[in-house]
Amino acid sequence: MKKIALIFIATILFVACNNTNAYNIKGQMGDNTWDGKQVTMLGLSNETGMLPLDSTIIKDGTFTLKGKVDSAGWYVLLFKKDDGQPIYKDFYVEGNLDFSIKNGRMRLTGSPLNDAYQAFGDKYDEMTVNIVKLNAELKANPANKELEKAFNEEYGRFEKTFRELALTTIMENIGNPLGLHLFQATMSSLENKDIESILAKAGPVFLADPAVKMVASQLVLSKKVSIGSRYADLAMFKPDATPISLSEYVGKGTYVMIDFWASWCGPCMRELPNVLACYEKYHQKGFDVVGVSLDKDASAWKAAIKSNKIPWPQMSDLSGWQSQAVSVYSFSGIPHTVLVDPQGIIIAKDLRGPELGKKLAELLD
Repeated sequence: MKKIALIFIATILFVACNNTNAYNIKGQMGDNTWDGKQVTMLGLSNETGMLPLDSTIIKDGTFTLKGKVDSAGWYVLLFKKDDGQPIYKDFYVEGNLDFSIKNGRMRLTGSPLNDAYQAFGDKYDEMTVNIVKLNAELKANPANKELEKAFNEEYGRFEKTFRELALTTIMENIGNPLGLHLFQATMSSLENKDIESILAKAGPVFLADPAVKMVASQLVLSKKVSIGSRYADLAMFKPDATPISLSEYVGKGTYVMIDFWASWCGPCMRELPNVLACYEKYHQKGFDVVGVSLDKDASAWKAAIKSNKIPWPQMSDLSGWQSQAVSVYSFSGIPHTVLVDPQGIIIAKDLRGPELGKKLAELLD
């Protein structure tokens, strides 16, 4: 998948580019249910992970955190709900800031960077309203195929609009810390052409970031398996631990979709019914699939194959994101698919939902 999350806390990096490192955060919790609970401000250390820098106890539905940090950059507010589950809100240290929470949604504004970041978050929330609703309905009625179809279609629309939002916001903030922060958080949702546009416009500070350097290197590698290129072979193992390679199936006279997935990948599992339907419809006409799993747990991988009755060949090196498949095919999110023609030439990538059926109809009907 092109896995989608608003922010992965693990990607937060300090960016020293502001002369003032003072903060004054005033929080409004909306009611007194948070009274007596602690709010903690965290910073990120490359050596030890997130470190507590400041904290206070919420009283009368309010709190204040005031102080100074060694360097301006991205920090995190940590709250814990009654059930002990942590919730986070990341922000850029930039003077006087206002925090609030309503209906479970957190807002933090008061400075240009944080206002722009909050605007991004507000649009994200608007985009996910229908997904959240359909997901709740589907959980209550898991056997309802119409609901499942509606959810998958809505999710497909969301992926497209989210990608456009991420790209637009990054480009608008390419010269400030928000552009880099959002790029780190959303790069798995971006297409190669988006990343190329961003890197072409980015300045030296952006380009020097380790995560950006990694993506830039992947982009170079991805051209080796771009559309129009010959597929690259992979040698791994079947679920029964016997050797298997892509070359046993690809370039043998049928259209083959190489499907990079994992049992733990929600979007992969949501797309699976569509792939199964396309396989059933077009397999006898010359369409095959080979699954390449990014699982680490062999039992989970095998269980997902069995429970979902996946009929096509499967392979994995059980190395997760360190799999050779990631470096050879240069992708940063799953599900990721590569469609190869009967001669072994890549003709399409990331066909999902109706687009996969449309392409197969064009080729095989």
